[in-house]
Amino acid sequence: MTGAHDLVIVGAGFAGLACAKRAAELGLTVLVIDHQPAPGRYIHTTGILVQEAQSTWPAPAKLVREISRIRLYAPSLRHIELQSKGYHFFSTETVGLMAFLADEARWAGAEVQFNKEFVGAKSNRGKLRLTGLGIETRYLVGADGVHSKVAQDAGLDRNTRLLKGVEWEFEPIDRADDCLHCFVDPKRAPGYIGWIVPGVNATQVGVAVNQRQNTDINSFVSHLDPRFDLRTRRVISKRGGMIPINGLLRNFYQEQTMLIGDAAGMVSPLTAGGIHRSYCYGKLAADAIADYLQNNGLNPGVVVQAAYDDARWKHAARWCFDHLPLTNFMECGIGLASLFKRVAGKIFFDRFAVD
Repeated sequence: MTGAHDLVIVGAGFAGLACAKRAAELGLTVLVIDHQPAPGRYIHTTGILVQEAQSTWPAPAKLVREISRIRLYAPSLRHIELQSKGYHFFSTETVGLMAFLADEARWAGAEVQFNKEFVGAKSNRGKLRLTGLGIETRYLVGADGVHSKVAQDAGLDRNTRLLKGVEWEFEPIDRADDCLHCFVDPKRAPGYIGWIVPGVNATQVGVAVNQRQNTDINSFVSHLDPRFDLRTRRVISKRGGMIPINGLLRNFYQEQTMLIGDAAGMVSPLTAGGIHRSYCYGKLAADAIADYLQNNGLNPGVVVQAAYDDARWKHAARWCFDHLPLTNFMECGIGLASLFKRVAGKIFFDRFAVD
């Protein structure tokens, strides 16, 4: 593990492993380090893949469960059902998925090491030397999450607008169906939503709130229990984490260092989804780094920033979600099914045509 590398990536998550796999395929010597003891040991995501993510980096069938419908609930639990012809989401067995992605990166030629903590990096004769690890690299990528230590050490921007999420995995619940249940409820999920996801050998129940609010998943579970019989099932595991919604950070790179994934704010400010973006921009970052190191190309950060899709309408919609009484509209909108489905379809499927 010690020695010189073309690229060191801090963080063996979705973005870091996508970058590592692609960079190794392009002939770079790549090392990924992560403070976790094993892949997916600390999970901070629901692990839901949009169809584009599954197409970009297909996960094995045993690790995913196809979901074709969304039920969107108002606080009264009145709901509408959304479906877009030919479009699917995928819940995942997330620990297994992370192990699969790490293996894929290794098979491509990257070295992936766990139980390795990033402390800092210092310039040393044109390379960066990682403090206390005996590692030098020509380029450093921080894919180490919302509170990135690479960002802190390099003096890059930090995520400031966040959601707090908590999720419990229950034994499978029959009433969950093969449907993604989303609950807009400003009392129990102020600033975002709650959800029930029929997962792989489990049912995921979670809530995310504005960072200034307290998460109360017990209240959320109690509210849903009469409909879903949650209390009749055992809680298998619990997890939680922070979700950046500020969009791409302004200063996310410098000459030999770049942030990607959650560390760079590469998450939809509206839906808080980031896995597909992690795959796409992780690969793009690798392409740009290889061109920079092998062909004296443009600064990789400039390339990624120019290509990044940071749709303004999503930031505007996030403002509406935070400041307007949308639940009142929802209660009325449930009755105005056609119009409401078009708006909701744009949010969840990024398209207006919804069956």
